Amino acid sequence: MIRTQYYVENQFGVPHFSGPDELMFLGEWVTADIQLSPLSILEAIDLVTEAKADPRFVPEELGGNAHIVTIGPQGVRVENHFVEHVKGDYTLDDAFRLLVDFWDYCCQSNPDKVDSRRREYVEEHGRDPLAGIRDYLGA
Repeated sequence: MIRTQYYVENQFGVPHFSGPDELMFLGEWVTADIQLSPLSILEAIDLVTEAKADPRFVPEELGGNAHIVTIGPQGVRVENHFVEHVKGDYTLDDAFRLLVDFWDYCCQSNPDKVDSRRREYVEEHGRDPLAGIRDYLGA
């Protein structure tokens, strides 16, 4: 079984959030909407990094299969389209740690795509959201 800090592979071979309850809705967004798409993980990490660095960052909304997520300088808000009480507000630091953990999980479970998708993201956006964090190439 592939395991990082917050994710495990469930019986269907897809990621399942196994972290602390206070991060549950954030983890559900990542597993349900981002899934194992390296480009989507990189985009989310990049947005959180930008919001952390710039207090004037204009909040950006990401829609997905089940959630709407708003990333801004004050944090990350997760809301479920279908279940009204499934919503939460998270710090940028918590979101960043959780997303980097999910990247680690993706590197282990989807190794054929992470390097090429990371290069593709850098070429398209002119920056590497993982630069200075850790060297994930070859992970």
